[in-house]
Amino acid sequence: MATSEPGLIRLLTEKMAYLGQRQAVLAQNVANANTPGYKAKDLAPFSFSDALKETQSGMRTTDPRHIIPASMAGVNAATKRARSFETVPSGNSVELEQQMMQVSNTAVDYQAVTAMYRKFIGLFRTAIGK
Repeated sequence: MATSEPGLIRLLTEKMAYLGQRQAVLAQNVANANTPGYKAKDLAPFSFSDALKETQSGMRTTDPRHIIPASMAGVNAATKRARSFETVPSGNSVELEQQMMQVSNTAVDYQAVTAMYRKFIGLFRTAIGK
């Protein structure tokens, strides 16, 4: 990701990337709902304060060909085992109702973030006279 973006746009795009990753992890959980021994996964929660600290760091890439340091590659991309309240006899810990609620919440969050992104871009366009 280019670091020349204004801070708010960068935070919003990182949040959208996180939500996209989360949808993929949740979809994987649903797809493996009947796989014996499969343990449900989720992403570590997105933290705006952690993302903000990264945008304020002194490290910057000045050329698109530069290698991005791991600390700037993305926020909260690590998957972890999801807390599950049920495990079926086959060892599977996916609760479809819980997964579908999380998918729905993630979709709503994504829509809210994209609405904020559009609004910010609209304000930006107004400011430059387009």
